[in-house]
Order: sequence, then C-alpha cells, then structure tokens
Amino acid sequence: MAFKILVTSQKGGVGKSTLSANLVAYLSRTLGLGVTLIDWDPHGSSSTWLNQAPHVGAVVQHLSLPVDQGGNRPIFEARLQMRRAASECDILVCDLTWSDSLAGELMFEFDMVLVPTSVSEIELAATSGFLSRNRWVFDSATARRPMLVVCPTRVLNEQLNSDVFTKQRFPVSFMLAPPILEAQSARDLFERGYLMDARDVCGDSFREFGQAICAAREIRMAQATQPRQPITTKLSERDASSHRVPLTPAKSSVLEGMTSASQFSVLGRYRQRKVVEEQEAVVNSRSLAQMGIPEFLKRLARGNAAKL
Repeated sequence: MAFKILVTSQKGGVGKSTLSANLVAYLSRTLGLGVTLIDWDPHGSSSTWLNQAPHVGAVVQHLSLPVDQGGNRPIFEARLQMRRAASECDILVCDLTWSDSLAGELMFEFDMVLVPTSVSEIELAATSGFLSRNRWVFDSATARRPMLVVCPTRVLNEQLNSDVFTKQRFPVSFMLAPPILEAQSARDLFERGYLMDARDVCGDSFREFGQAICAAREIRMAQATQPRQPITTKLSERDASSHRVPLTPAKSSVLEGMTSASQFSVLGRYRQRKVVEEQEAVVNSRSLAQMGIPEFLKRLARGNAAKL
C-alpha cells in the first residue's frame, strides 16, 4: 500500500507548491520508488513545475475537488482519486490548499501531513489557528491519526536564532522539520530544476529536510506494523502540547526532545551547526595558507630525495 503524504496550508505564499514539487522529485530520485503527485491546487504550480523541469520518473496529476459543494462530496471524491493513484505507486504526495469547507476527516486518509509555514508573525498566527482547529485530528486517541510535521520555509539567516515554535503558540502535537532557507535559487529553478541540485544554502537545507522526511517515513512505517496500544487516559492540553519534537537527521537518533530555550530550538541549532562548519572551514584554509606553496614544494622535494 502506498505511503500517503499531504502537503497543506490555508495560507498562500508559504512555499507549499515549491515544497510539494521538490519533495516529489527528491523522493523519486533518492529512494528510487514510484512516486505520484496529485496537485489539487487550482493554480497547478507544483504539477507545472514537475512537468516542465527535467523528468524524475514521478507521475503527475493535476486534479480538482468540488470544495464549493461542501458536505461530504469533496472527501468522497478525494478518496476515490487517492485510491486510484495509490494503487499504482509506492508514495503518494498530495498538494492541497486547505479550505474550511473540507472535512477534517480527510486528514485521516494520510500517513503524514506536512504544514509549511514561514516564521513571520502573521503566517505563524494563521498556521497556529489552522492547527488548533484541527487538533482533534492530530491528538486523536481513537483513530489512526496522521503524523504532523510543521515545516519552516523561506527562513532568512537572521531568523535562525528565533524561538517561535512554542507550546503557547502551537497547542497541538507535532514534529518540527529542519528549516528550508530562503534563496533566489528557489525562484530561479521553477520549471527548470530542483532545490536538491542547488549548491547554496537553500539546496543544503532542502537536502537536510528531505533526509528528515525520509527518516520520518521509516518511523511511521515501523509504527504501522506495531499493534496499536489502547489508550485509557485522555491527554490533557498541557500533556498534548508537550509531545512536540524537532525532526532532524541526527546520527544518534532521528527524534530529540525540544526545550523552550531559544538556543535549543530547531532554528537555533541549525544556525549553530552552520557557524561551527564555517569556523572549521576557516581554520582549514588558514592552515593551508600558513604552510605556503614554497614550503610545500620543499617538503615534496625532500620526500622525493629520501625515496631516491
């Protein structure tokens, strides 16, 4: 059965289509599995990107849902379209601009829900409201709830030390993905290429993001094979909101606990790691400079002479 991922947000301009198109390309090329995109966005940006850029082996479908009719019709149509697509692929990615006319039950059809958001106050407020209204889905104790992953997108370098994903702002259980950094390449590559091929901070951050999503998929698939344990106690709001961890491809463990301090936030840790890498690069370059080319040639000559 196909692994189903929903990329959704109620607000435009947060990089949803960019994330969808590039995630499909990343999964298809990296995992070598059959990947299908269902683009439910009327503008069809993600499907257009994949259709115009170099082919990565993914199947692309630009479909529509009768969201204007309300009721159960949209969810019935979505299930039908998903069933057809999932029968012929390993991973199904659906790009959907969420509408209040859609029933929240639709999210139970997915194994994972990705919600992209920038770290601006206005978009964080919109994302928080969307998640709060649907928290019953992600904190459900009775149904097979989807794995919720909040994805910081279009993050600027000066925003990396911010601690904006607090319990007070997001009172719902979720995982936090590594941030996708802002760069001109994200716009330049539209219909031409993919972020995973960009050799800049945006490309580096997207590759790290893709690795994290692949790791989360493995975790979710492992959870699906385990028998579901009955839950006898209901989580309080405080308990539910504390079940929030950053999703990073760490070597020791994919999931780590997150404290409320800014220096331990996913954005802060990302920035700290990049600073350390930059410092190491500077030290290495200085070591080479101090050696000097003439001295290097002398050492090489002495080594050759010793061999003779």
